[in-house]
Amino acid sequence: MHRSNSRADVERLSQVLADATFPAAKWQLLMHAEQYGADSATRTDLWVLPAGDYPTLTDVLVALGLVTVPARPAVGYRPQPRIQAAAREQRPG
Repeated sequence: MHRSNSRADVERLSQVLADATFPAAKWQLLMHAEQYGADSATRTDLWVLPAGDYPTLTDVLVALGLVTVPARPAVGYRPQPRIQAAAREQRPG
């Protein structure tokens, strides 16, 4: 699917789905768009959504490839903390 203006697509879908109740299944989003009187481009966008439940509007937009979610920073392993001197003295040895 060719995106000529993803910002306009985001605004269009956001307007149509503004009153939708989330979480929503794909079929619920399609029905909401139909009741709204959405144009054919909006209905087509919603038809290509993978079947499933969408917790938020952002999840719908991500699934359609219109927005990206910032990646979480990589979490490295921390070295094990050193044993304090007092704890070393209490170890049975």
